[in-house]
Amino acid sequence: MQQNQAIAEPSLTHAQSNCQTLEVFQAHNVAPQELVVDSLPSHLIVIHTTPQPVEVIERADSLRFKGLAQAGSININSAGSMASCRWSEAISFIRLDVAPKLIEQVAQQTDTNSRSSYELINTAHTHDAKILQISQWLLDEQNNGGAGGKLYVDSLLNVLTVHLLRNYTAQFREARSPSSLTHQQIARAINYMHSHLDQDISLEVLAHTNSPK
Repeated sequence: MQQNQAIAEPSLTHAQSNCQTLEVFQAHNVAPQELVVDSLPSHLIVIHTTPQPVEVIERADSLRFKGLAQAGSININSAGSMASCRWSEAISFIRLDVAPKLIEQVAQQTDTNSRSSYELINTAHTHDAKILQISQWLLDEQNNGGAGGKLYVDSLLNVLTVHLLRNYTAQFREARSPSSLTHQQIARAINYMHSHLDQDISLEVLAHTNSPK
């Protein structure tokens, strides 16, 4: 991994779920610099949160972007991709590092005919309300000191991972061609998790909460 200038540690807060399947970072007013990673060890989701537009130059393998990063825009980079980003004024962002094994485990639970590995589709500056909402719930849980417990965080990870599989992996879409989760369905699943924090909530149970009555 090549990193031209490291992000200063004091600018980050960090939360990590059990089994190291997800890491969540929140960075504020990070000084201008260029970061280069030769091969991402995890799937990477970056959510720009700087209030004003910031000019950036970004690359993820063959995908390139040069322009203004708006608050709420999202980059998704697959594990193994070469990634770089350069910016000329202070920026803020949320970063999610998702372990490939989490994607694979949830895929196997969701589809018994799933493949052994999945690559996320490298995506620059998309807008996805579901990823924004789930990332905020994860940050809220971090700021609350993990009050919801492991089951709550694991359930959020399951919802996030199913959404990534359905919308950002070509292999899963080819195999299943499912419809995407609606905001109402996600809210219903989260409400169910809040009401059953003392239970071991499986993907099958969450799916049942959104089954037609």
